[in-house]
Amino acid sequence: MDSVKTIRSVERAFAVLQALGEAPQGATLVQLTASTGLSGPTLLRLLKTLIGVEAVRRSTTDQRYRTSVRLHALGQAVIAAEQLADLAAPWLDSLCQQVEWPSDLAIHTGDDDFMRVLESSLRQSRFYVRRTKGRVRVTLLGSAAGTAFLSALDATRRQELVRAARQGRDVHNTRIGAVEDMAARVRAVRARGYALRHPLYRGGSFDGRARDDALEAIAVPLVHAGQVFGTLNINWNRGAMTEQEMVRRHLTVLRAAAAGIAKAAGQQGLHLELASQLQAEQSVWRGP
Repeated sequence: MDSVKTIRSVERAFAVLQALGEAPQGATLVQLTASTGLSGPTLLRLLKTLIGVEAVRRSTTDQRYRTSVRLHALGQAVIAAEQLADLAAPWLDSLCQQVEWPSDLAIHTGDDDFMRVLESSLRQSRFYVRRTKGRVRVTLLGSAAGTAFLSALDATRRQELVRAARQGRDVHNTRIGAVEDMAARVRAVRARGYALRHPLYRGGSFDGRARDDALEAIAVPLVHAGQVFGTLNINWNRGAMTEQEMVRRHLTVLRAAAAGIAKAAGQQGLHLELASQLQAEQSVWRGP
C-alpha cells in the first residue's frame, strides 16, 4: 500500500474542513489561508467545490465560511450506523449459533438504490455460502433485504425509491423494476411476515453482472416507534433447504432477533438518529 499515491486535492479539502471545524464562529479566506497554508486561488477552488457538494456554506450575514449542517448530519449518521453495528453484533452471533446459516444486518441511506450490509455473521457460520465478505451493497428491488425494507414503508416513499431504482445504473434493479410487480410483492410480504428474493434475482453484486450464487434469503424489517431503519435476514444455499423448511425452523428466532435489535437501538435513540440524519422512513409495518 505504501506505493499507492495519495490524492493531493482530497488531502487539501480535508485540511480546509479540519480548519473550519476548529473555527466554530466561521473563518474568512484570510484566516483559512493562515491556518491551512494554502494559497488564495487554491482555497477558492476548494471552497467552491465543497460548497457545491453542500459540505461547506458561506454565510450571507458575515461572509464567513462554515461547515454545513449536512456535513454534521452525515458525520452523526456514520456514528449512529457504527453504534448500530456494534449493538447488533451479539444478536447476529446468537442468531447464527441457533440457525447456523449466516445473517446480515442491512441499512438504507437516503435515496440510494441499494441496501448496505452493516454487520454480518458470515464468518461465524459453519456453512459455506457464495458471497463476498464485508460491507457489500445489495440491490434494492431484487434482494430479500431490499424487499423487506420497501414493504415496511408507506406507499409514497416506497414509490419514490422504486422509481429511482428503475432509473439507476444497477442492472438487477432495472430488470426487476420493469416487471412492475412491487404492489403484489408488498401484499405478500405483509401477509406472511417476511420477504424473499425476487424470482428474477439469483445473485450478482450491485452494479455488476447477474450470476447464480445458489442462495436464498428471508428478511424482516427493523422497526421501532414507527421508524424502519434496517433489515435482518438469513441466507442459505437453495439446495440445502426449502423456503418452507427455513421458515418453519427459523423464522421465529429471526423475528425475535430483529425485535431485540430494534428495541436496543430504540433505547439508545439510534433509530431516530439514522432516520433523521439519513432519510426519514415512516413505517407502516404490522407483520402478518
